Amino acid sequence: MVKIVRIGSRLDVAGATVGLVALALSLTPSLLPRPAWGQGFVSGLAFAVGYGVGVLLWRGVARLSRGRLPAAAEAPVWAVALIGLAGAAALMPFALGWQNSVREAVGMPDTNGFDWFVAAVFFAIGAWLAFAIGRGVAAGYRSLHRLIAPRIPGRGSRPRVAASATGAATVVAMLAVLSIGLSVLSWLLTLASEHKNRQYDPEYAQPTSPLRSGSADSLVAWEDLGQAGVKVVAGGPTAADIELVTGAPAVEPIRVYVGVDVPGTFDERAQIAVDELERTGAADRSVLMIAGTTGSGWLDPAAIDGFEYLHAGDTALVTLQYGATGSPVSALLTPDLSQDGTTALVRAVTAWWEALPEDDRPQLLVYGLSLGSFGIQSAYDDAADLLASTEGAVLAGTPSFTPIWIEEEDARDAGSPYSLPVLDDGEHVRWSDEWGGLEALPGAWEDTRVAYLQHGNDPIVWIGPSVIWSEPAWLLPGQRSEQVSDDMVWIPVVTAFQGVIDLILSTAVPEDAGHKYGNLAVDALHQVAGDADLSDDAVARVRAVIEQYDTYSPVAN
Repeated sequence: MVKIVRIGSRLDVAGATVGLVALALSLTPSLLPRPAWGQGFVSGLAFAVGYGVGVLLWRGVARLSRGRLPAAAEAPVWAVALIGLAGAAALMPFALGWQNSVREAVGMPDTNGFDWFVAAVFFAIGAWLAFAIGRGVAAGYRSLHRLIAPRIPGRGSRPRVAASATGAATVVAMLAVLSIGLSVLSWLLTLASEHKNRQYDPEYAQPTSPLRSGSADSLVAWEDLGQAGVKVVAGGPTAADIELVTGAPAVEPIRVYVGVDVPGTFDERAQIAVDELERTGAADRSVLMIAGTTGSGWLDPAAIDGFEYLHAGDTALVTLQYGATGSPVSALLTPDLSQDGTTALVRAVTAWWEALPEDDRPQLLVYGLSLGSFGIQSAYDDAADLLASTEGAVLAGTPSFTPIWIEEEDARDAGSPYSLPVLDDGEHVRWSDEWGGLEALPGAWEDTRVAYLQHGNDPIVWIGPSVIWSEPAWLLPGQRSEQVSDDMVWIPVVTAFQGVIDLILSTAVPEDAGHKYGNLAVDALHQVAGDADLSDDAVARVRAVIEQYDTYSPVAN
């Protein structure tokens, strides 16, 4: 097995050449602005992976040439570094222009440059990480080869058979190590998240209203709500707050939350949620919202508070916490939890709601942001089931791996863009990326209404594994959003590295960009479910209140 990189002061020329090209390409723009650490890390990964590809390609070509080409050539590390610095300096005016084009698209001011020290540190971290993985795989291959080769029978074909067997064994070993590593990581992160989930913010006091879970009258103990749950039940507007903003008579909203520490299976905890709805008198409210949480059990305060303002508190909100780890970890390591937990809640609450008198029951809405949107949609067989089983849906920042969303995107009307589709002339399902966008289509929006909210620069919506090897539909001419820089192009592997940083920074942007939808969700909830006969001025005041919210934490949620 050829070593991907030598430990010492010299580098393979072919590898360094491809690595430097990959480094240059990593400076091109992606969906969101990159800070110095993000640019450095992406460039480090790109250089190291490009180096490995260059080494393998040249040595493969040299072997096929049967000696007509040299096996390898080397250059001092300092020479490669000087060439890299010179190239980076030459490209910097372009890189700054690219980054500023992205910053303009998300409403951020221009930047004059990167912090080069920070970029260099994270370049070293990214390159070291990729090289270390490559060296580890190579060392494992050599160890397995020494173990397997002597046991291969025959002579003439022994080297080829041994190489193939060792390669297969290496892949199996890598998968086993990855599986074990992810299992251990999942266990450790779950323990840490569960501990954090029980650390309550003292700013939030136990509710005294019997209309809230966690109160003295509740079937859910305050101690079992969890960190995210206490913020839901102890937060939000009171009837007095709503009246002050809207000028309309209001009642106290109902909020039902079943934390992950409540004993029982998902089905049993979903039944507790239904019992809480019964206890609080939710059947008598005008609107009932089933909300899907993010990985930690978090709900966007802007969306749920805005919902209650619009309906003068004549609402009931019900949700169930299926886990305590943040969405990135939950989506990667335990995606089944969001499906199973949210599905149990949706089915139990929907069955309860369907048993109520049809002419005297709340309007049934479903809402979800990010992994919450994925969980909500997982509760239905397909888009037709979603329409038939609800009376409205608002689904924001839907992850790219969500089956129903993919189904709806693919079924879009001919000529409508992938980034913001039109389906059946907007009869039931509509997409929006800005306030008022749901009303842009000329035809009538019939009941039941489903609103998908997706910014063109939201990496949660657009970045998936396939971007590694194929150009995504949302970057094709005529399909891309105006919120994406014109300078962004798809580059195999490199765009995927850039996308990872975009995912990390998905909420490190101003409101109404990236993965932030609180303000836009209020518009969607208004268009889907109406309001309590509020005046236009009252709705404007609600919007003004919600526009002050900026509470989404990409790490915690």
